[in-house]
Amino acid sequence: MDNLHRSFAVAALMAAWLLGDAPAMAQDSSPYVVGHWRLNDSFADFSPGAAITTDNTDFVFLNPTNLTLTLEYAFFAAPDGTFCGCDRDTLQPNGRTRYTMLGEQQGGSFSTNLCPTQTEGVLKSIVFTSVDKKGNIDVDDALQAGVQIHIAGSSPGERSESNLQGVTVNDATRREMNQIHQQCVKFLGK
Repeated sequence: MDNLHRSFAVAALMAAWLLGDAPAMAQDSSPYVVGHWRLNDSFADFSPGAAITTDNTDFVFLNPTNLTLTLEYAFFAAPDGTFCGCDRDTLQPNGRTRYTMLGEQQGGSFSTNLCPTQTEGVLKSIVFTSVDKKGNIDVDDALQAGVQIHIAGSSPGERSESNLQGVTVNDATRREMNQIHQQCVKFLGK
């Protein structure tokens, strides 16, 4: 093999290595992830045909770090974005937290007073390491990933699963994360 062909071979191997590594860069992990929740939801935008029904959503949050993180996840109504509630957990190092929308409703973390008829919407989840004296969260080194599973029907039922989507942290999303934290503090009373 001559030098020109060796150069092309090395370049091709480097490109394959770089492109192959792209999924391992954890594009779905961030201190801020979003998803879609459903609870006794029915949706049809076509006819004829049966509506698509989803009974519940199961969420799993994963901590890919060796840090103990505070996890806050808030529910917003679609399509107008009304705040419907929040919950908070401690996310242990390399640990996970799991819950369902039905459980959040039964536990009062999803408020039927704030959103009495809502059956689907946006989940916004943040993790942080501490809160400063002004009430702003510190997200440096904090990461989370997660999965949402929409469940239709009784066991075994039909299920669809997808990753929660990581959100890029910039000045605008830091402001949004702090707003979510303040809404959770107000809703939870602490």
